[in-house]
Amino acid sequence: MDHLTSLIRQDENENLEFKEQWNDHGLEALAAFVNTKGGTLLVGVKDNGMVIGWTGDDRAQQRVINQVVEILRVQPAVSVQKEQGKSVLVIEVKPSSTLVACRGRYYQRVGNTTREIPAEQLGHYFIAKLGVQWDSVTNGYSLDLIDPAAVKRFLELTRTRLPFARGEESIEDVLQNLDLMRDGNVSRGAVLLFGKNPQSLFINSQIHIGRFRDDITIIDDKLLKGNLFAQLEGAVQLFRTYLQVRYELEGTSREDEPLSAMQRREIWDYPIEALREAVVNALIHRDYFLTGAEIQIRVYDDRVVITNPGGLPEGITVEELRCEHHRSLPRNALLAQVFYYGELLEKWGTGTSRMIALCRRHGIPEPDFSAHP
Repeated sequence: MDHLTSLIRQDENENLEFKEQWNDHGLEALAAFVNTKGGTLLVGVKDNGMVIGWTGDDRAQQRVINQVVEILRVQPAVSVQKEQGKSVLVIEVKPSSTLVACRGRYYQRVGNTTREIPAEQLGHYFIAKLGVQWDSVTNGYSLDLIDPAAVKRFLELTRTRLPFARGEESIEDVLQNLDLMRDGNVSRGAVLLFGKNPQSLFINSQIHIGRFRDDITIIDDKLLKGNLFAQLEGAVQLFRTYLQVRYELEGTSREDEPLSAMQRREIWDYPIEALREAVVNALIHRDYFLTGAEIQIRVYDDRVVITNPGGLPEGITVEELRCEHHRSLPRNALLAQVFYYGELLEKWGTGTSRMIALCRRHGIPEPDFSAHP
């Protein structure tokens, strides 16, 4: 059995497509192959594998090659082969390191279908092809976007974890040392972390937080803007406003402080540290490509719901989040690194297990994690 016979006996799949005749749908299928894992297009074969034959001559074959090269900007391997006594046009393309457009549209291969990549997902595909992350892209952003006071406050947090932080560095030196600046331009991550007004560039890079009596009764509603550190601080302050707190006396005194038995301890409905950890997780792991979405926090009488735009990174499951020291695949590695240096994040991969431990210690049910595409 030769290679062509073997291909035709297969069903159409991620790497194989049948077309009765050559047309723009064939171009779209080739673009999808290039943008996925490469593949083969057989022209002159019905969807069910019946060979009806390619009737084009050498000129028609050359026109197909020219179209693929001129429109897709890729070099195909094209041949005419015989199957059941009929000619089949075989077009093979390899995957590309960059996204390829077909007449201004981008396609991907999903199973045995060719589908247009939604506009809101294009950024993911470009970044995946380039091997970089959203927070590392510079887009020509200038140093003028950065708030020096925000950088200074960060340096005050990071004395123990950032070896170069002595308080004497220039803003430019700090950002370069943090990999947040390249070729004189600051990255998206730098703007989110230290920008004067990050929302002027990334309108939904904010937290929408509210106090709810039930799903339709809103008691209070706030938008938290500014840099990521300001948003975290604002969220924690509002938790202290929205949640109930009770006080307990220490009960026993310490030798060095006889009156310590009279000191009171705050007991919140939920451990503030766990909530803070959850907000940090949302800020650094959210999908910032989803420009129409924002982090949402709903505080009810009996629960707190934090919704973070974007599903789990590929390869991580919800079940794994419950495991101590699970794998860490940060969607925005530079944001995570800066939060770690600022001692606002512990070891990567421990955030969810810390939330679980804090809730257990507090005597309340463990947090419930869920993920949706």
